[in-house]
Amino acid sequence: MNEEEKIKILINEANSLNLTSLIPSLENILQANAFVVQSLYDTKPKLDTGEVYQETLLIKIILASRSVLELSKGIEFGILKMDDRPIIIDRSSIYILTRSIIESFLTLEYLYFNNLSREEQIFRYNLCRISGFMARQDFGKTKNEKFFTKMESEKAEIEELKATIKKSPFYSDLKEQQLWKLDKYGLPRLMSWSVLLKQSVLKTDLFDKIYKLYSNYAHSEFIAMIQLNEGKVSKSDSFNIETTITTLNNIRIINCVSLMSFIEKHEFAKNKYIEIDESSRFIIEFWNKF
Repeated sequence: MNEEEKIKILINEANSLNLTSLIPSLENILQANAFVVQSLYDTKPKLDTGEVYQETLLIKIILASRSVLELSKGIEFGILKMDDRPIIIDRSSIYILTRSIIESFLTLEYLYFNNLSREEQIFRYNLCRISGFMARQDFGKTKNEKFFTKMESEKAEIEELKATIKKSPFYSDLKEQQLWKLDKYGLPRLMSWSVLLKQSVLKTDLFDKIYKLYSNYAHSEFIAMIQLNEGKVSKSDSFNIETTITTLNNIRIINCVSLMSFIEKHEFAKNKYIEIDESSRFIIEFWNKF
C-alpha cells in the first residue's frame, strides 16, 4: 500500500462511527480474528501448561462480539400487539455481553499476555484452575455418571493443586484474606476487575467508566433499571443508536488489541496473520494503536 491508500483508509476509519460503516468494519475484524485463531488448529503447536485456554478465551470474545453485532442490527419484537412488530435494539443485552468481552480480554492479559515469568504465570493459572474445580463441586449431586466421575476426579486434583500452589515461591505473597478465600472458595484472580483494567493495555479513560456501567446492567443494579425505564428500545431512537455505536467501537478495539497481543506472543499466529490482506492488517493495527 502507498501513503495515499493508507490516508484514504484512515479517513474511512475515522468516519466509521456510524452503524452503516461500523457493522461491516467489525464483521471484517471478527473474520480476521477467527482466521488467526484458526492457526492453533492448523499448526497444532506445542503449548505450555494451561496455554490451550488462550484459544477458549479468544473464541469467547469473537462469539460474544458476533452476538453484539447481530443485536446491533436490530431485531423484530412484538411488544404491544401481534400486528405491531417494531425493530428494537436490545441495549441491556449488548451491555452485558460487552462486559463479558472486556473480562475475557483482561483474563487473557492476567494469565498470558503479560511480562511475568513463566513460573508466575503458572502460579496464576493454578489458582484460576483450582477455583474452577471448587466452583464445580458446588453444583451438587448429579445423576449423570460421566459428569459425576469427572467431579470425583477433580476432588483429588483440588488437593494436588493446593499442594503445588503451596510450594510456589509466590504463595508467601498471598495475604491472609486471600489465603482464606483460596481455601474456602478458590482464588480465580489476585486482583479485582477494576485493578486489572487499570493495569491493562486498554486505555483506562475509554474503558473504566463504561465497564462500571456494563457491570451495573449485568447485576441489575438500580441505575440500570432507571435507565431502562427512561430509555427507548426502538432502533430509530437516537440515544440507542449513539450508545450502540460507542459499544461496537469499544468491541472493535478489544478485538484488534487481543489479536495483536496473540500474534506478538506466538510465531505461528503471526505467520497466519500475514496471510490477511494488507489493508485489513493496516486497519487492525490502527485500532490496536488507538
